[in-house]
Amino acid sequence: MSFSGRLSIRSKLVILLLLASFASIAVVGYQGFRSARDALNEAIYNELTTLRAAKTQQVQAYFSDIHDQVLAFAENRTIIEALNEFRTAYNLAERESVSDAQRRQLADYYRKEFIPRLKDRMGGEPEVKHYLPDGAAAVWLQYHYIAANPNQVGSKDELIRATGDSGYYAQVHERYHESLRSLIKKFGYYDLFLIDPESGNVIYSVFKETDFATSLLHGPYASSNFARLVKEVMRTRERGRVRFQDYDIYVPSYGAPAAFVAVTVFDGKEIAGILALQVPSDELNNVMTSNREWERSGMGETGEVYLVGRNHLMRSDSRFLIQDRERYLQMLRGIGMPADEIRRIEKNDTTILFQPVHGETVDLALSGKTGTKEVIDYRGVPVMSAYAPLRVRGMDWVILSEMDIAEVNRPIDRFRRHVMVSATILGVVITLLALLLASYVTRPIHALVAGMRRVGSGESEVRVKVDSLDEFGELADSFNTMVEGIRQQKQIIEDKEQENALLLHSILPESVAQRMKAGEQQIVDRIPNVSVIVTMLTGLSSPGEDEDPADSIARLNHLIAELDDAAEAHGVDKIKTVGDDYIAACGLLTPRLDHDKRALEFAREMMSSVRRIGQECGLELELRVGIHSGTVLAGVIGRHRFTYDIWGSTVDLASEICSVAAPGSICISGQMYSQLHDREGFREAGQVHIKGGESMQVWCLVPVGKEPADA
Repeated sequence: MSFSGRLSIRSKLVILLLLASFASIAVVGYQGFRSARDALNEAIYNELTTLRAAKTQQVQAYFSDIHDQVLAFAENRTIIEALNEFRTAYNLAERESVSDAQRRQLADYYRKEFIPRLKDRMGGEPEVKHYLPDGAAAVWLQYHYIAANPNQVGSKDELIRATGDSGYYAQVHERYHESLRSLIKKFGYYDLFLIDPESGNVIYSVFKETDFATSLLHGPYASSNFARLVKEVMRTRERGRVRFQDYDIYVPSYGAPAAFVAVTVFDGKEIAGILALQVPSDELNNVMTSNREWERSGMGETGEVYLVGRNHLMRSDSRFLIQDRERYLQMLRGIGMPADEIRRIEKNDTTILFQPVHGETVDLALSGKTGTKEVIDYRGVPVMSAYAPLRVRGMDWVILSEMDIAEVNRPIDRFRRHVMVSATILGVVITLLALLLASYVTRPIHALVAGMRRVGSGESEVRVKVDSLDEFGELADSFNTMVEGIRQQKQIIEDKEQENALLLHSILPESVAQRMKAGEQQIVDRIPNVSVIVTMLTGLSSPGEDEDPADSIARLNHLIAELDDAAEAHGVDKIKTVGDDYIAACGLLTPRLDHDKRALEFAREMMSSVRRIGQECGLELELRVGIHSGTVLAGVIGRHRFTYDIWGSTVDLASEICSVAAPGSICISGQMYSQLHDREGFREAGQVHIKGGESMQVWCLVPVGKEPADA
């Protein structure tokens, strides 16, 4: 008897009420959870989109300010006069005589100061000869303003007048340097350059790095992004046309990322020169990080907005590097980022041009699309991302606004815990109410059960009284009427019991027996989609000649009982046993969509049972199994001793497949193979002949870990 069959009505009623209540709670809770999650996700996406749009406007405004400032500088009379005078001073410096000692001291500066710092920041093995200038003016000016400059690297701009330079350049430098230096400090630029429009020589720079006095056309930095910008400005020579150059590794700044802006400066109608400014990353980072006040600006604990270039490298610093440098570097090691890339981020203390960002959102934004999506970010962390292209002043960038999904889900997790606690409390209350209600409802049933037990014990004068006008009252009246008519119906019941006994002794399926009981004379059905299983067993008889036949029958009964249990478990209908043969079908009495799969699973369990019983009995039992699916004829044969049997070409073909199957193997028809080959492993096992002279391929199931004998 099943578990539910052993339960009382009261218990079933309690369970039913609890299931209905808990199902309602679960549905409402799930719908509430999903609605809250969707609403929160939508709110976060809206917030990220708004943040992305706001930062886009700020970045565009930032570069617009730079554009306007550079135009204002280009019209500044001080800049114009400085260009004219520095150009003259640089040309005069070409005539200066540079001593061998000065050349050696300049080379020593490159060897001891510049190259070690460059190597530390960029790695590799840079050589002095690749960066040392050779022009007379370049050597002269770099010697006096860099090598002989008493100030440390990073403070070379503090020198107003070089001690050893008594020429015109020193006078011009002394006259303009302080005001130009103050200008870039006031507006937050990293460096300012004045460039000869014909030769591309850097005739002046505030910061005095190794690009000072070199030629951007032929010098050591002619392939830099700065040189590309200057060459473009020299080529176009347009008044008021400000050009920007995207970030790139800039060697004179020891491999740090650098972006530049330049414009042609006119003195009346004549070109005075080129003004260029090295744009710092600090101001752009302040825009992207809201001056590092992420939480106050609505980014939460993990939100950030950052820029990515077309080369998939960052154009702004990662929030996580700024907040916790060591943890960020450790995270990069954890996701397998190459050690040299991590080292560059660590040495330069920036992710600009060093942190690669790949992913679907970057590709979508670079293709011009705008949207939101859940992705894995550059740290290997799932995030919600709002992405968009950002084309500003000729730079093709991507802007992304992101937040960790773990932070987004935190309120949802709290909501889920609250729902679980509330559901538990509500469940306890519902359980108590269900117990009380079930006791009240089942009280008349208990009275009826008690009366039935008295009748069952032999009493005939039994009456049940139920004070209600509902179905239970009607049931009590019916019960009393039934007891009253027991004596009158005794003979009828005995006759019916005789008929039922006859039916029970007939080996017929229940549905067929019901049809016969209803008076149907000839029972035969054509049933499609049936899997027929035909088996042949060998080795059941003991090799001993004096074996008791009862032992042989006992073994056979034990085996058949095992197979019958397996058939019932798999929804397979046993048809008959003939000697050592066992015939069954799936989908016959109960239509099943997966009759072929069930038949195969039943055959596999039959094989396992036969092997196990053979080991228990010390016999070498072998089972051959043939299975075929199709349409069968099924019906009752005989008049006095009924037999329910199946026949037809499907049965014949299943028998043929069984006959060609090797001992210990399960073979199926090609029709079943087309349905099951993507779930199980099979191999070819020969062919069987069918009507019309045709043949059909037979397939053998390949057991896991064991190859059966060839059919």
